[in-house]
Amino acid sequence: MAISTEIVGKEFGPFVREYTFKDLEICALGCNAGYDGETDLEYVNEHDAANPDLKVLPIFGVPLTVHEEMTRTLDYGYNYEGSLHYGFEIKLHAPFKMNDRIETFVTQDALYDRGEGRGCLSKQTGRSYSSDGTLVCETETWDVCIYDGGWGGPKPPKDIVEMPDRAPDAVVEETMPLNMPLIYRLMGDWHQQHIDFAYTEQTGLARPIAHGVSLGGFTMRHIISSFFPGEPERMKRFKTRITSPVLPGTTLQTRMWKVGDNEIRFQLVDADADETGAKPHLNFGICEWE
Repeated sequence: MAISTEIVGKEFGPFVREYTFKDLEICALGCNAGYDGETDLEYVNEHDAANPDLKVLPIFGVPLTVHEEMTRTLDYGYNYEGSLHYGFEIKLHAPFKMNDRIETFVTQDALYDRGEGRGCLSKQTGRSYSSDGTLVCETETWDVCIYDGGWGGPKPPKDIVEMPDRAPDAVVEETMPLNMPLIYRLMGDWHQQHIDFAYTEQTGLARPIAHGVSLGGFTMRHIISSFFPGEPERMKRFKTRITSPVLPGTTLQTRMWKVGDNEIRFQLVDADADETGAKPHLNFGICEWE
């Protein structure tokens, strides 16, 4: 199929997610909370199942927009086999309840042509509302469809985030377990590149890769514990680009630079990136909190 721009400007939805504290915990586990049985248990310990009380990892707002139903519904003629998550930004407006019925409305904002062999870049924005009508979060998400470049569309705008040229102010190191993508898939991103070895072998990768959103949550945990521990509800903005895949089993570092009283820049890199010259997995990251 050819790329069709008729979808641009249209709103789709509502995409509905009814959740309980169990879904909040699954999301956190899919971002490696509690990996050693004791770290970041506030995201996975409900205390009393009849009256749960846990901290919500703010990444939970992203899969309200970024999931397979949305990806397949907003069909502008792309090749799904070559669809990769390119980046996202979430703005948080109200706290998540322990259980709720969330309705998300998604607008197809734009389609850009990166050129032959580089893909089509798609931008969508989701707005998620609690059952009482409260706007909980807004998520801007970008996908690159690597087989669909060169269709004659507009070029993407520049989006430059300056990264400090100095040693980071904080570094957290953690090894991603081999089964992390299998847990995060339960949030609704069922793409075979996260589970099927035969599928990823076609792309030259040794094994299925981690989800970009779960990498965001992985990094988000480190930012919270480093700058506002125990208070994830203070986060107001989280933005990142997904710049290279992560193979589960890799030891990673979140590198963080403070640039204001309540703002950092960040990258997620291999622990040995300085020696190997490997490029970041998440880059151009911004996090703001109140």
